[in-house]
Amino acid sequence: MAEPRPAWRRLPSLRTRMVLIAAAATAAVLVVGGLLLAATVRMMLVGDAVDTARLRARDLGALAAAAKLPPDPAVRDSDLVQVVGAGGRVVAASRNIAGGPPLSLPAQPPGTTVVHEVDRIPMADSGAYHVVAHGIITPEEPVTVYVGVSIEEIDETVALVGQAGLAAIPVFVVLLSVAMWTVLGRTLAPVERIRREADAITAQHLDRRVFEPEQHDELGRLARTVNAMLDRLQDSADRQRRFVADTAHELRSPIASLRTQLETARDSKRPVHWDQVSADLLDETVRMQMLAEQLLLLARADAGTLGRTRTAVDLDDVVDLVSARLVVDPAIRLDTRAVGPVQVFGDPMLLEQAARNLIDNAVAHADRQVRVGVTVTDAEAVLTVDDDGPGIPPERRQEIFERFTRLDAARDRDHGGAGLGLSIVADITRAHDGRIDVGDSPLGGARFQLRLPITEELRKS
Repeated sequence: MAEPRPAWRRLPSLRTRMVLIAAAATAAVLVVGGLLLAATVRMMLVGDAVDTARLRARDLGALAAAAKLPPDPAVRDSDLVQVVGAGGRVVAASRNIAGGPPLSLPAQPPGTTVVHEVDRIPMADSGAYHVVAHGIITPEEPVTVYVGVSIEEIDETVALVGQAGLAAIPVFVVLLSVAMWTVLGRTLAPVERIRREADAITAQHLDRRVFEPEQHDELGRLARTVNAMLDRLQDSADRQRRFVADTAHELRSPIASLRTQLETARDSKRPVHWDQVSADLLDETVRMQMLAEQLLLLARADAGTLGRTRTAVDLDDVVDLVSARLVVDPAIRLDTRAVGPVQVFGDPMLLEQAARNLIDNAVAHADRQVRVGVTVTDAEAVLTVDDDGPGIPPERRQEIFERFTRLDAARDRDHGGAGLGLSIVADITRAHDGRIDVGDSPLGGARFQLRLPITEELRKS
């Protein structure tokens, strides 16, 4: 049993993580957005203040040029005005800097305007200033009009608004987190229900299914996907149980026969004909060996390891070899005249097994004749096997490819079959990216057609 993970390694729930991530992201966006907004607002306020100062400087210059400049121009409390003439003489100044020395800024040529950024003006109470310098000619002399606007008040206003915004961010984040917690709780409730129901499904209760929401969104598709997976698991488990049961049943018959014959021979008081007994035991042993080999091949098919060895194979040579080795009842004619030269890519041993099973199945059910042909089309090679037997009802033509399936159980047992031959053919065909079809034969019985793809290289050769 797996040990529980330490508490420090346990992650919070998805709901908690999503709320925390959203809260952190929202807070970060609000903080960054607030800083950018504050910078933008400050830049706009400073720009407006400088534009106002520039207009004020031009107005004062016009008054100075007309010799109508008052000695103490009116300004706001934190702003300042100073008009400086030649030699640094203060011509006029606002009351908040009246009597002070001239500003330590360069004189401005007449008709020009420039903006100076000053960290501090000694005779002013405020800190940083933006000072507009405007040059003008008066009747007496050229002068420079300085109009300064305080940036400290703008910074204080922006800071006050920023503090209010920062104070509101936690409240907004908390309200958003509560809303998200509620919405996510309702949204993820079906997921938690699906998880609980899936967790309760065990190998003994594969017939149970998880809850499927009515809506056709991601949750609905998730539930339907889980139920489809459970359908496949249940089908696989059912087939595995049937496979094990059928295998046990098939092995029980030859094992019971071996035991019966050995016990009879051992307990018999008459002379035992060991040649006959050994022949019978050998037949049963061969039958068990064939069954074991077929089961091993099916196990490889289930594991997906069939057909990994691929090479060029002459399908006509494979069919000829199988036909030559096959023991056929003299009353049945095996016709292979329609076998033409065809080459495919595949596993030679598996393709021989598939051809042997198809031809052996036809011979087992034929009355007088079996016809085998190999042809080629533009895209595939086709192995066709016809017989003149009873044929296969259309409604059972897919059933015959299932494992341990017999349409005539008694006759199949007479031929030593366990109902695995056609199932093996189907698995080998799928492993070679082909398909197997069954239909009515022109001879009156069944027609099997094994179709295998042909590569471009083989098609050109």
